[in-house]
Amino acid sequence: MKNKITFLVLLFVSFGFAQTKPNEVTKPNKTLKTNATVTLLVDGNWSLGANWSSGSVPTSGDDVIIPNGLTLFLNITNAVANSLTVDNGGVMQISTGQALTVTNGFVNNGTFTIKSNVSSSGSFITGTSSGSITYERFLAGGVNKWHLVGAPVAGHTLSNFVGTYGAAMTQSGVKYSLAPYDNTGIIDVSTWKHYTIDGSNPAPATAFVQGKGYEILMNASQTVNFTGTIPTATVSIDLTEGLSTWNLIGNPYPSSIFANMNAEATNNFLTVNSAALDPSFVAMYVWNPTNGSYDIVNQASASRSLAPGQGFFVKAVTGGSTANFTPAMRTHQSANLFQKVQTTGIPTIVLSADNNNGVITNTEIKYMGGTSLGLDAGFDAGRFGAVGSGFGIYTRLVEDNGVDFTLQVVPDNTYNTTIIPLGLDATTGTQITFKANATDLPLGKKVFIEDKLLNTFAELNNTDKFYTATLASPSAGIGRFFIHTQDNLSTLGVSDFTKSKFTLVASPTTNSIKVFGLIEQAGSLEIYDSLGRKIHTAKLQAGTSNELQVPSMATGVYFVKVKAATSGTYTQKIVWY
Repeated sequence: MKNKITFLVLLFVSFGFAQTKPNEVTKPNKTLKTNATVTLLVDGNWSLGANWSSGSVPTSGDDVIIPNGLTLFLNITNAVANSLTVDNGGVMQISTGQALTVTNGFVNNGTFTIKSNVSSSGSFITGTSSGSITYERFLAGGVNKWHLVGAPVAGHTLSNFVGTYGAAMTQSGVKYSLAPYDNTGIIDVSTWKHYTIDGSNPAPATAFVQGKGYEILMNASQTVNFTGTIPTATVSIDLTEGLSTWNLIGNPYPSSIFANMNAEATNNFLTVNSAALDPSFVAMYVWNPTNGSYDIVNQASASRSLAPGQGFFVKAVTGGSTANFTPAMRTHQSANLFQKVQTTGIPTIVLSADNNNGVITNTEIKYMGGTSLGLDAGFDAGRFGAVGSGFGIYTRLVEDNGVDFTLQVVPDNTYNTTIIPLGLDATTGTQITFKANATDLPLGKKVFIEDKLLNTFAELNNTDKFYTATLASPSAGIGRFFIHTQDNLSTLGVSDFTKSKFTLVASPTTNSIKVFGLIEQAGSLEIYDSLGRKIHTAKLQAGTSNELQVPSMATGVYFVKVKAATSGTYTQKIVWY
């Protein structure tokens, strides 16, 4: 009996029944889902389901085919596909303001065009790409309507471009208005290397350098075509050091890119390339042909994306570096202007100076939590210097590092105590009118300008309160004008300022202290530590500005006493770090 039972058990196992559950025996095998092939049936728009073999608009899982002899217009902002093939003789066009994402492969054997106009651009992002496309870049033309551009495709030769559009470019003598920027040249003399008609500097038969920027000016508004392959990998461009470290580069993709962290937290140009840029200039300087000035885009700016082929300046670290455009930066911002700015709620003061001869220059101050009175890399932005400046205003950091800034951020809890040095470059006899456009400041806070030379305070706004001064001598640098934010003149403590006439700016990074204010006769400066011990004495020369070198001091709080024969004694607390 025992042997019989053993035999039956072995027989049962040998057929596999002992290891198989009843419900698993009857379960059918799973079949992997495959992508559907969707083919265009007639000429027409992407958005119409009846135009497709599937009877519906393609989705992210579809492999899309545009056959020979048919034309497709992409007319929606969020079109998607797994792959896209344009057959020989097929035609596809991405209209202005519309966008397509192809997750995997794009193959073009036919005609593929992306359009743009004065306010928007078509946009295309793909995983891989084969074949050439044409991107039509709109350029507003006319007097001084310069543009900074980069090629949004790879392979279009400069000689071909000049051959096609040279006659439509504004020309100066033998020079075409197409040029790369060369930082080995002298600013405003030989930095722009314009291609020429006479062969002295012909446009080469090589392609636009991917990631490089160029300036261009057209006689009239029109579109110019860039034809070539689509970059789908990282594009790297060397940032060189010549006589300066300013470099002109450009978005190499036929889609927008995230510029700053308010647009995308990590995959944005400034975050990815922060180590490659000068710490005082972690910013993009974008030419705005509408107002004829450079817009600053940095981490203190609102959400910002740059359009396909948009050129811009950056300032590299000393010694040069490399900037990278990565595929992860790509984004569809197809309905946006080529210079796109969104509003924010950050308390901001935009100071303007008008030379009353048609030139207005601006500098900006933002009040942000988590920032300091010294350098906040990526948030403070140094003054643009790739071209000559001439007349202009700017600020210096409260804890000065010797750099002129066009954008300065300061803590948002220091309105009543922060005094910001305002720099001015202007010639003798220039009449300057200062105004301020303040937005989102705390209720009651006002902007005041202090004129140390004339010992005057004035409230500034953008309508009926301004300050005008005529320069009896040339102005260059800081020392005369300072910006205050207070509730009114009484909270400024004007009487105290009138008695002292001085403002001190400490610069621990350079071991120096600057004294601004009129000293009619030689005076002295004394430094005391927190225990009241005198640790340094220096002489002050007669004049409106003194910069004194001081010994290295430990981090801490110090008291600086200024003694002047006709102005009395003034004491200010400084923080040394």
